[in-house]
Amino acid sequence: MPFQWNENQKLVLEKLLDKYENSKSYAEKTFKKQKFFIKPEDICGTYRDSFADVTQISDFEQDVQTLEREGLVRIILKNGEMQKIVAEEERIAEYYLMLGRTEKKELISQEIHLYQNFLGKNVLLDHFCKEQIRRLEKGNRPMVSKEKAENLLPLMQFILNNQEEFLERELSIRFFGDTKLFEKSYRATVCKIMEKYGDYQDRLFGVSDNREKELILLGEHNIHANPAYVYVRGNGEFLLKNGTVLRLTPENPIAFSAETIKNMDKILIKNAKVMTIENLASFHRIYDRDTFYIFLSGYHNTLKQHFIKRLAQENPKLRWYHFGDLDPDGYYILEHLKRGTGIAFEPFHMGVGDLIKFEEYGKKLSEIDRKKANILMNSGLYYRELSYMIEKNVKLEQEIIAWELNDKKYFSSAAAGC
Repeated sequence: MPFQWNENQKLVLEKLLDKYENSKSYAEKTFKKQKFFIKPEDICGTYRDSFADVTQISDFEQDVQTLEREGLVRIILKNGEMQKIVAEEERIAEYYLMLGRTEKKELISQEIHLYQNFLGKNVLLDHFCKEQIRRLEKGNRPMVSKEKAENLLPLMQFILNNQEEFLERELSIRFFGDTKLFEKSYRATVCKIMEKYGDYQDRLFGVSDNREKELILLGEHNIHANPAYVYVRGNGEFLLKNGTVLRLTPENPIAFSAETIKNMDKILIKNAKVMTIENLASFHRIYDRDTFYIFLSGYHNTLKQHFIKRLAQENPKLRWYHFGDLDPDGYYILEHLKRGTGIAFEPFHMGVGDLIKFEEYGKKLSEIDRKKANILMNSGLYYRELSYMIEKNVKLEQEIIAWELNDKKYFSSAAAGC
C-alpha cells in the first residue's frame, strides 16, 4: 500500500518543486549546481514563535522527519532546531509522481500548443497568439491564464470572422450557456486584445470611454449590445431585394434594422443634403424640407458607417453636414465620422459664432475637455473653435441651437457652415 502523505508533507514537496521550477537551473540559464531549500516557517508560520502551540510544532517536525527518513529531503539543524529543508535532487522526479503534478515545462508546452492551434485563423488573432507564444518561450506569463485562453481563443476566432448580426447575450449563451458571462468575464479582455493587436486606430480616434470603445470594436464585427437600428427622416425611396419599395417622408421618421439595410437593393435620396445629428433630442426637433437626417447617437457604429457610405455611393451629388455638440467630444465625433466614412462632412452650426450667440447656455470645460481640445489642436484640427473654448472656458450642447432653429424655421446654405 503506497504511503499516504499528509498536508504538511505535500506542502513541503510542493514548495520545493516551486523553488526548483523557478530556478535558473530549471530554465537552463546557469551551469552552476544549485540547492533547493525552504525554511520551516514557509510551511508552519508559527515555527519560530515563542508562544506557538508545542504540539503543532512537534507534529510538523515529525512530518518533515518522515520525509527525510524516506530519503526525499534533508534537514539542516542548528542547536536542535530546523533551519532548512533541502530537496534531494535525485528524487525530484518522484515529487511530481507523488503529488500528481505536471511539470512546468510540460504545462508550458501544452499552453504553447494551445496558441499554435489558432494560428492562421485570422490576422489579428495571429498577432496575439504569436506574442503569447514568444512570452511563454521566454518563461514569461501570457496575457491570460491557460484556463481562460481555452475559452477566449475560439470566442475571438468567431468574433473576428463573424459576418452575421449577433447580440452580446446571444453570443454569450452560444459559447457559455449563460447570457451574462461574456459581459462579466470576457468582453473587456476581447476588446483590449482587439485594440492592442488590431488596426482600429481611425475607428477609435478620440474615443476615451472604455464602454464606447467596446461598442465600436465589437460593432466592427457585427456584435451589438442591443439590436442595431438606424433612425432616419427625410425624402427617399428604398428598394428591397424582394421588390418592396419603402417611401419616406420628412413627417414620418423611421428606424431601419441591420437586416433591412442588408436587403436594400437600391437607395434614392430625394433631398439635396444629408445631415448626421449627434443627439436624439436634436434629431427629433430639427427640420428642413431639403435635408435627409440620420441620428448618429454619439460615435457612429459599423452599421451606420456602411449605411452612410452606401448613401454616398448611390447618391453622389449629395452635400454632407454634421450637427453635434460644441465641445471637444463633438469635434472628435465629427472627425471620427469623416475618417470612418471617407466623406468630407461640413460642421453645421458648430462655430465660434454659435458659442458667442448662446454663451448664456454654456458650461465650463473639464480637465478632460481641455486635454482633448489640445490633442485636436496639436493635430491641426478645429483650432479656431477649440482655442476660443479654452480662452473663454465654455462649451455648448447642441439642443439649444436645434430648438432655436426649429422655432424660427431658419435654414439656409449660409447657416450650414462654421
